[in-house]
Amino acid sequence: MGISNEVLHRVRAVAARQDWVVTAAQLRAAGAGPDSVRRMVRSGQWVPLARGRWWVGPDPRGPSLRSRLRAVLLGCGPRVVVAGPTAARLLGIQGLPRDDGALHFAVPPDSGTRSHQGRHVHHTSVPPEARMLLDGIPLTSPARTCADLLLALSREEAVSALDSALHQRLLAEADRRTVLAHLSGRRGAPQARARVPLADARAESPLETRIRLICLDGGLPPPVLQWRIRDPQQGWQFRIDLGWPDLLVGVEADGRSPHSAPAALYQDRFRQNRLAVLVPGLTLFRFTWADTYTPEIILTPLRQALRRT
Repeated sequence: MGISNEVLHRVRAVAARQDWVVTAAQLRAAGAGPDSVRRMVRSGQWVPLARGRWWVGPDPRGPSLRSRLRAVLLGCGPRVVVAGPTAARLLGIQGLPRDDGALHFAVPPDSGTRSHQGRHVHHTSVPPEARMLLDGIPLTSPARTCADLLLALSREEAVSALDSALHQRLLAEADRRTVLAHLSGRRGAPQARARVPLADARAESPLETRIRLICLDGGLPPPVLQWRIRDPQQGWQFRIDLGWPDLLVGVEADGRSPHSAPAALYQDRFRQNRLAVLVPGLTLFRFTWADTYTPEIILTPLRQALRRT
């Protein structure tokens, strides 16, 4: 015997308020008994996410990040918050390492909660001012999240994430002091603190950040980000990702998605040809993600163009 439409309606009414996740108690209250739950799971319509919690959503792609988090949080007390890379993904921060599917949470140091497969539990104090709610999900604030990333990620990833938070205005320039305060007294704080001045809100992508760091590490003068060049004939401005305007040298960061489509390739050619007219003598380099793995591919031509051999 299948589950009735009336029961399904009650279940979905509850689930819609909590990212399409329901608990065993809520299913019983809606009239869905254990046999009905098992049938829905076997048919693939409902997905078990944690003990006593199921995803019952309509999305054919399956449970979202929020749903997976909600399933865990429904079984936790109020002192647990989403943290680290997981909080950063909820906030939309870019530049993070590839998502391995693990969920990160912060719990008080005296908590007995432990990590297990797919869940990383960090025992650390998160004061009230370092917490926030995002559509009902408790997580660390942008400043605390960035402080955690500065401690946990590689230099390139951490600076990229901080650039992204600043560029998206999740953080204001004044919030750098708050980030530094969240680092105080924590293991690895001196190294993490040194990364904060490297961040720049003008960086529009993690690839731009990586190229900029390579230039700085290679001893090149700091580039101008988003070098603006006005086109009086067309009535608009072009922007070059990084550049040295006084030396007529620019760099474009060619990410895979924005520049791989045929229309984008045509636009790039038009743009480059127009820039050659607007800025006579301009030397414009284009670098990709693959180039960042061998910094000399970037540094050698730039040193020559900037006459820094």
